[in-house]
Amino acid sequence: MDPKNALPSTSPTVASPSEMERRFAFLATDVGRLCGKRFDDLARASVDLTRAQCRALSHLAIRAEISQATLADLMDVAPISAGRLLDRMEEGGWITRHANPNDRRERLVRMTAKAQRTLDKARLVGDQITAEALQGLSAQENETLIALLQRVRANLVGIVDR
Repeated sequence: MDPKNALPSTSPTVASPSEMERRFAFLATDVGRLCGKRFDDLARASVDLTRAQCRALSHLAIRAEISQATLADLMDVAPISAGRLLDRMEEGGWITRHANPNDRRERLVRMTAKAQRTLDKARLVGDQITAEALQGLSAQENETLIALLQRVRANLVGIVDR
């Protein structure tokens, strides 16, 4: 066997479960995963949209109207995946799309009144998940957690958007 292609003789150190559970990115990702699964469970009965569709509408609620490409970036999905998702949403009457008058290659996306009403229901589901997730935290701890997460996000936005 060619020594350049040989596997190292010692295996990398494997982190113990307790070490992994203290790593910020692991915890943040796992909390997001669990919240997403809980959202799926609760939303089936009250929201006629998928989690991805609710995420798209949430971004549109913040920004009113944005390009398809920007929305794909915010959702961390490929533009073609976002396009397919938006195709289904447009067919269902959840969004409208039109050409950007300043750049005809770009399509702008806006949510409909129907979507706004359903997003309000989705927020209620989110509120329930938040209450479940933050159970046992005091009001002050809750405020501190949110403030710290906002600071962490601001730190990363400053780096990622450079």
